[in-house]
Amino acid sequence: MRRCLLALCLLLAPCAPAQMVEESLSADPGPLDFIRGEGYEQWLLQSLAGDALVGLSPAGRLVPRLAQGWSSGPDGTLHFRLRADARFTDGQPVTAEDVLWTFRELQQNPSASPTKRAVLQGAVVGVQGGQPWIRSPKPPGRLLLELARLPIARSRQPQVGSGPFSFRAEPGAWVFQRRHHFLRPQVSGIRFRLLADAGAVTTALRKGWLSIGAPPPGRPQEPPPTHRVLHQALHAQFVVWSQSGDGPLRLLEVWRRDAFPPGLLGANAQPSRGLWPETLGFALHQIAAQGPAPEVPRVLRLAYTAGEPLLEKLLLALRERARRDGYDLRLAPLEQGLLVARLSKGDFDLAGSMVVYEPHPWAVLEYLEPGGPMNFTGWNHPALTTLVTRLSHPEAPAWRDLQDLWAQHPGALPLLDFQSVLWVDRRLEVLPGPLGLYLSTPGAAGWRWR
Repeated sequence: MRRCLLALCLLLAPCAPAQMVEESLSADPGPLDFIRGEGYEQWLLQSLAGDALVGLSPAGRLVPRLAQGWSSGPDGTLHFRLRADARFTDGQPVTAEDVLWTFRELQQNPSASPTKRAVLQGAVVGVQGGQPWIRSPKPPGRLLLELARLPIARSRQPQVGSGPFSFRAEPGAWVFQRRHHFLRPQVSGIRFRLLADAGAVTTALRKGWLSIGAPPPGRPQEPPPTHRVLHQALHAQFVVWSQSGDGPLRLLEVWRRDAFPPGLLGANAQPSRGLWPETLGFALHQIAAQGPAPEVPRVLRLAYTAGEPLLEKLLLALRERARRDGYDLRLAPLEQGLLVARLSKGDFDLAGSMVVYEPHPWAVLEYLEPGGPMNFTGWNHPALTTLVTRLSHPEAPAWRDLQDLWAQHPGALPLLDFQSVLWVDRRLEVLPGPLGLYLSTPGAAGWRWR
């Protein structure tokens, strides 16, 4: 009888929550590659399967990761002390030679991620006493924050990382399984499936097939009883670059004020107001070019990344606003790789793309510095070098002077500021932050089921 009662209790007890987190990707990230991988989906995979020397907490503060500590020498050289318990997914320890190989490969491989290569521009790396060091023209404080975006790969094996989850590909899915790791991940794993259509994501959320997902942008919807709504302010903007001077940007600065109906924006976006993100601490600033605006052609061509329904609706609204002033704004959707290629070659009139900034003001230097990953217009100024040397900390007065310099002749203008609206399984505790759920430390390793 006792065994029968025990069996009955087990049958009637609520089921324990599934330990695998179910998620979706809107685009194929390609093979996991810590050297050549580029783009948000690839960075998401790398954040789960890899570790950088340092990490950024959900609050944007610097925290240890592969390096348990570091120090800065008189010449600005950063010396790191690696964790003794860090292991790659093949069981081999993480060594200074792996750090050295990763950084040098990012510098020398012509196919390496442009974003990562920019972090190491002008840097010298080496090993001393079995520990890695790096010296860069950048201030140590800035370099440390940017190194959080460079996961370390196993020497000569760019697909092998040391992160809290091991990766394997399944038919139609990318699967990450918890492994023994110093961050001690609590969830057993995360499975991603490709769902490019926002309607399909919503259906999967309502049926309980996804633990996390974004509902269709626009008018707010009530989540199913199994999920809650999570808002995340992001350092994210839709930015337009102009290859033909600041004339078109002056028009866009006017149009962005009233081009987008509030009902269309919903909770996901709002019109940008300045030149650089307010979320990074920048004061509002307008284009301050002297004299009358240059003559702008009546036909303007704007290339952008295809496949984002909300963005396409917003650009259609922008096109209608341009027509009111007598301009024909012709929209040219491109696949992400083609758009990046055009931007890199300067083969565009106007080009727009989503930009997710690092959580510190130095992120905007990517617009201005020669060879910067967002300097697609060849912007330069003789005063830039002097100003950059004065950017010693986030509150330095030189930031205001730098924005004044950019405002005289900007190469790009943000049109929209974004935040994420997610539905999350009520049983799943996550760690939101301005970098999203995955890109901070501990990221997904800090999630847990209630």
